[in-house]
Amino acid sequence: MSKFEDILNNITPDEKHPNDRVLLIDGLNIFLRAFAVNGSLNEKGVPVGGITGFMRSLAFAIREMEPTRVIVVYDGAGGSKRRKKINPNYKSNRTPKRVTKFDAFNSLEEEKESMKIQFRRLLTYLELLPIDVYGVDNVEADDVIAYISQNILEKEVIIMSADQDFLQLVNDRIVVWSPNKKKYYTEEQIFTEYGIPAHNFLMYKCLMGDKSDNLEGIKGLGPKKIMKVIPEITGKELNLDYLVHYASTQDTLMHQRIVEHKVDLETNEKMMSLKDPLISGQIKMQIIDLASRPTDLLHRNDFIMLYNEDYMGNNLKNPDIWLTDHFLKLNKLAQITHE
Repeated sequence: MSKFEDILNNITPDEKHPNDRVLLIDGLNIFLRAFAVNGSLNEKGVPVGGITGFMRSLAFAIREMEPTRVIVVYDGAGGSKRRKKINPNYKSNRTPKRVTKFDAFNSLEEEKESMKIQFRRLLTYLELLPIDVYGVDNVEADDVIAYISQNILEKEVIIMSADQDFLQLVNDRIVVWSPNKKKYYTEEQIFTEYGIPAHNFLMYKCLMGDKSDNLEGIKGLGPKKIMKVIPEITGKELNLDYLVHYASTQDTLMHQRIVEHKVDLETNEKMMSLKDPLISGQIKMQIIDLASRPTDLLHRNDFIMLYNEDYMGNNLKNPDIWLTDHFLKLNKLAQITHE
């Protein structure tokens, strides 16, 4: 059991302030995982797996982590624009394709339409719960989550996402819960799994690249070889200038590639860095304003009415009990933000 899990088990929720242990959820990341694998239908035979799968993941996280506050963040409209200005190839390799693992849709277009409908409906459900829901135009969720976790919150933070980029933020108070791997990424876990400290994970990613975002790394440099090429990456905190300078003092082909691709590595750092999120001062003020607002309280009757309107049936079994079991404590803590 990790140090962080010990902390989770030993704190009494009744003694908490709303910002003592905040769960930050990468909303679209978790929704798309649910949408892809959950084939649930409502009583009319309409696919609702994205909604119910997300709700079950949310409920699991609340039971497991006992947060004092939950913030769901999703990509705002035009969220990728800033990074595409730096690198026009950003995410350009993502061609439209089916994501579901079941036969509920007759075409890609039908699947995409259901995805949009379900996500919009999910946001309606979430707005009736005692949690915060943020979407900032022209900003990706990663940047909002990174800014909140580092610059607004001062105590425990749990980031829930399958996105590996968040691992660069991990320290003694910020951890990442990966729903894919079903594990907490603490400083200890990152070192165990990757062989590098969390404070060098950004440099590791810059050198390795990110195929999912179409960001190229150093050709031929894999996870094992990187330790031999840059031995110090396993220890003290490094920056890109140091990496390039060190490579310039060596005479291997791999070190030569690092020096030759300095500009590309600098671009990768701008694109990948969450330690210094790619957002303007105006947007930072907007995020601060959102985070300082009172958390909405539980609208139990409206939630149940919406649930029944959508013919959700037994997807959450008894929604009234489900709300009590998972959101009663959060609602009490949310009331503090209204005082």
